[in-house]
Amino acid sequence: MQILVLLADGFEETEFVVPVDLWRRAGFKVTIASVSGADIVEGLHGLKVQADVALSKLEPTDFDAVFLPGGGVGVRNLKASAAVENTICSLNDDNKWVLAICAAPTVLSKARILVDRKATCYPGCETDLVCREFSTDRVVVDGNIITSRGPGTAEEFALKCIAEMLSVEVSNQIQRQIVAR
Repeated sequence: MQILVLLADGFEETEFVVPVDLWRRAGFKVTIASVSGADIVEGLHGLKVQADVALSKLEPTDFDAVFLPGGGVGVRNLKASAAVENTICSLNDDNKWVLAICAAPTVLSKARILVDRKATCYPGCETDLVCREFSTDRVVVDGNIITSRGPGTAEEFALKCIAEMLSVEVSNQIQRQIVAR
C-alpha cells in the first residue's frame, strides 16, 4: 500500500504525524509530497517537515491512496492548488483511497467528490462541506473515502484506515502496541 501525503504550509501537526507514524508501522509506504514544491513544509505550530518530493514531480496513479491533513491555513493552501484537486480526482476516479481529516474534507468537497457520500469534518466546517449526508461521527467510511473530525481523532482515523485498507487484525495489533484506547 502506497500512500501519498499532500502537505501544505500550515498543516495541523498531530493530524500529519500520528497517521504517518501508524501507517508506517503497518508497513505502508508513505510519500510526503510538498504542494508548494519547497523542500521544507512548515506546520501550523512551527514543526518543519522535510518533504520527500514536490507534488508536481509525481504521477498520482502510482499511489493506492492520497491523504490530506487539516489545519486551517494548510487547507486554504491545499484548496488553492489545482494539482491537489487533480490528484484527488484522479485517485477517486480509479476508486483508490481518499483520506482527509479536520477541515481537509472541504478540499474533497471543492473537488466535488463528496456529493453522493457521507462524510464528516472539523466542527464549524460543515457549512463548506457539500456531501449527501453530514455525520458527527469521529471517523466516517463511505466506499473509498475516509474522513475524520480533527486532531483528537487522528489515532482512531489512522487505525480505521489500516483496518479498511489492510486488515482489522493489523489495526488491532498496532492499537495494542501503542496502548491506544
